[in-house]
Amino acid sequence: MLLKFIYLCSVFVLSASTLCEDDNCGRNARIAGGQITEPNSRPYQLALYSRVGTTGELGFCGASLINQEWVLTAAHCCFHNGEEVNHVQAILGAHSLYDRYENGRRVVNVAELIIHPAWDPETFANDIALLRLANVIQITDTISPVLLPYRSISAFNFAGFGTVVSGWGIAAEGVTFVAPTLREKLMTVVTDQLCNGSYFFQLPQTTVCAFHGSAGTCKGDNGGPMTILYGPEDEKEEILIGVASFVSSGGCNDNVPSVFTRVQLYLDWISEVTGMQLP
Repeated sequence: MLLKFIYLCSVFVLSASTLCEDDNCGRNARIAGGQITEPNSRPYQLALYSRVGTTGELGFCGASLINQEWVLTAAHCCFHNGEEVNHVQAILGAHSLYDRYENGRRVVNVAELIIHPAWDPETFANDIALLRLANVIQITDTISPVLLPYRSISAFNFAGFGTVVSGWGIAAEGVTFVAPTLREKLMTVVTDQLCNGSYFFQLPQTTVCAFHGSAGTCKGDNGGPMTILYGPEDEKEEILIGVASFVSSGGCNDNVPSVFTRVQLYLDWISEVTGMQLP
């Protein structure tokens, strides 16, 4: 497919050269065009480190905590070079990615990976997976789950909504390190038709897109959250509507919409796998 030659669905692989301990090196880091988040303002945001075996290449993705035991991420984050990973650690409550002694931070092993049965790496359809943590997480000021879409709004397109996208993705095209601190960007959800046109009308029907000029997701943001605020003005709730999917082979989605898996399409599957009762 033409799309596959232009955009790669790959886990960001970490090596010594990808680690940036100095905040100055991420001063302009992506989420492209974004800014550093307020510490712990997105307490459901996770970082995932993954390997095939105990000595394989270390991969990096984002993810979202959806209850005290389950995490939502992209299906492609569960593979390295076509092989399913079997050693995954989740970093919860983090703001500074490399500060191991950060207050409120917790590292938990992932006990089980459940990839959507219809995941298609050729078309990026159903790029979504559930990860069960090895330990039930205590809810704190720095760690708490995000709401999933209510069934009453599951038919909404959300086009025109303001949305926040976040992650530790790399700084820019050609840069090899992930950002040291969590970053976010306010973007706008765009229509499926507009987004699909930007990708030669080859996107699957399971995606939702956001756009903000030169701002966008980059490698390392994969699997991370896209949220909206929904509800009455004085009672708005933060709701997860997207899981960051593929990014450009150059590293960042610049001047094209960023592509996410549309979470509302998977409520039945999430409920069936996790046992969560979704209203």
